[in-house]
Amino acid sequence: MKHSKTTLLLSALVLLAASFISCTNKNTSPKNIIFLIGDGMGVAHITAALTTGGSLNLERMPVGGLITTYSSNEYVTDSAAGGTALACGEKTNNGMVGMRPDTTAMESVLDVAESMNWATGLVATCKITHATPASFDANVPSRNNYNDIAKQMADTKAEVLFGGGIENFVPSRVPGSRRKDELDLLAKLAETHQVVTTAEGFNALATPLRAVALLDSGHIATSDKREISLSAMSTKALDILSQDKDGFFLMIEGSQIDWECHDNNSEGTIRETLDFDDAVGVIMDWAEQHPGTLVIVTADHETGGYSLLDGSVADKTITKTHYSTGNHSGVMVPILAYGPGAELFGGIHDNTHVGKTLKCLILE
Repeated sequence: MKHSKTTLLLSALVLLAASFISCTNKNTSPKNIIFLIGDGMGVAHITAALTTGGSLNLERMPVGGLITTYSSNEYVTDSAAGGTALACGEKTNNGMVGMRPDTTAMESVLDVAESMNWATGLVATCKITHATPASFDANVPSRNNYNDIAKQMADTKAEVLFGGGIENFVPSRVPGSRRKDELDLLAKLAETHQVVTTAEGFNALATPLRAVALLDSGHIATSDKREISLSAMSTKALDILSQDKDGFFLMIEGSQIDWECHDNNSEGTIRETLDFDDAVGVIMDWAEQHPGTLVIVTADHETGGYSLLDGSVADKTITKTHYSTGNHSGVMVPILAYGPGAELFGGIHDNTHVGKTLKCLILE
């Protein structure tokens, strides 16, 4: 359901003209954009990580604000609709990926970056076909259509895809496959990318121009058991994408903050948030050495209705917490920014503002 570059560019321009966003000041034009999404990460999650960690890399970002997260059909969004709003700049129904409620396909920030000859990449600690990364590189009516998402991703123009999800890319004859057909999408990806499927293969990966790393059959392990950290995947993605002198767009998701909150596991919530912050540190170190890089950090929604009821800053402890739900909540989530154009993300906005503004900045 991908479109030609000409159609893509025209569609994006029409959308942006209708959005009344002003980002035409050349002083705000970034050369590179790095977009980090902490899935389910709200203010309490960051506060807990700050308390126990003592300091955070997130504190290095000078511009801050809040974004609303509701979807087209629900006050409380899911990751598909939330991710689509961030990726495409438009609302959709819960469960839909890269599509409007009428099932017409949207262009994502990644699509627009590709149309401008930027290198692009997606990094996640879940299946690469999961809702958030899929929102940037697929168009399907249901987030559960993992096999359709994998088929679209096998045609990707993105230079980097790092995550899990081998099961959706290998033919049904392969043990563990979740496909119902004999399509070998790993082989197809190998025609255009260097493909690795093990930690050893990833560690041996140099800096090819295009690379796919699918590091688990399904989702990657939790941060305390992960063989390849989110920080390591982020570093390698930077090494590869920064070879493109036209610039690059990179999305990095800390996927499992959300899952620990669904389980109402405060220790796990803090651990995954700190792991995500480590990746933010890698990105900020790189961005500070490469002027012209815009870094955005936000969340697709808040998970758990998480609150902190007691603890000690001096002792770096959280001693009493409460989750009001095992699902998502409808509260606003933080957005932080650094670099050229960062000021466009300060204040209170809807989540669609993020995707619209990123598209605008790329097209400048």
